[in-house]
Amino acid sequence: MELFIAIAITHFLALLSPGPDFFLILSTLLRQGQRSAKMICLGVATGNAFIILMIYLSLFYLGKLNPDILNIVHYAGAAYLLYLAIQCFRYANEKIDLTPVQPDHFGDTSQQILNFFKGLQSSILNPKNFMFYSSLLVLVFYQYQGLTLFGLSFWMVAVVLFWNLLLVRLLTQKAWLDLLIKKSSWLFYLSSGCFLIFAILLLCI
Repeated sequence: MELFIAIAITHFLALLSPGPDFFLILSTLLRQGQRSAKMICLGVATGNAFIILMIYLSLFYLGKLNPDILNIVHYAGAAYLLYLAIQCFRYANEKIDLTPVQPDHFGDTSQQILNFFKGLQSSILNPKNFMFYSSLLVLVFYQYQGLTLFGLSFWMVAVVLFWNLLLVRLLTQKAWLDLLIKKSSWLFYLSSGCFLIFAILLLCI
């Protein structure tokens, strides 16, 4: 139980450091509104669940993580981060017009499905997620039974979803929203720089 609690706390603390998912949620919130950002959050949480499932299957069938799969995800993730960096740099030069009473842009079903898959891609193509969950789950896979492993996995996915939705909620408050509108260009430049740094670090590892 002590190991279970330690891993649950470690996972929550890891969420406090902004990563690619955070900046994708932020950029979507600025450009498309709250509903679209929530779909990104749902996609991110689903991606985390998929990663955890893949790690469990790999551990079950192979006894260890497949290094070839991790290498493919490693470089695919770096390429995706570079793409996000370019997109955020482009958005920084566009005028953002967003107010608390403004209807949510891009609210049609097809766009929301696209937003869901953007969040899913961001999560799955982020090698940090594979590495982080692998390091945690390897510790507990051979020590706990299925129900406990499911409980831990459910906790991790639920916390990711709750935390990201909380961020969206906070960032749509008027005081925060006014600040985001005023500083939107710099935030997009910051997001672009962070994506670029993440990609370079991945390529250098």
